[in-house]
Amino acid sequence: MTDNNNISKIISDLGSNYRSKDKEVLNEILEEVSSIASDISNRPKDDEKLFPYIKKAVKAEYLARGTEGLTSRNEGSMSSSFEDIIDKLRNNIIKSGLRRIK
Repeated sequence: MTDNNNISKIISDLGSNYRSKDKEVLNEILEEVSSIASDISNRPKDDEKLFPYIKKAVKAEYLARGTEGLTSRNEGSMSSSFEDIIDKLRNNIIKSGLRRIK
């Protein structure tokens, strides 16, 4: 699966939350998250079994830009909680049995 195909799927999922000038940012996030997922699972970065987890983490990282370091945010009557995206990625990969032991 190519990175361009993966980027297209992520952009499609983001819908109106995606800004067309952010393609390079999205590529960097995808590369970083893919590398981390590969390290966690001991699988190649382009392993198709990892992509659903990578896609979810990339979207979360993209949408959370600018809020690094926050654990929660309150604006008017709206409240948002943030979790460690990479920690959740690690847990999802391990719990799904995708981690290979070397």
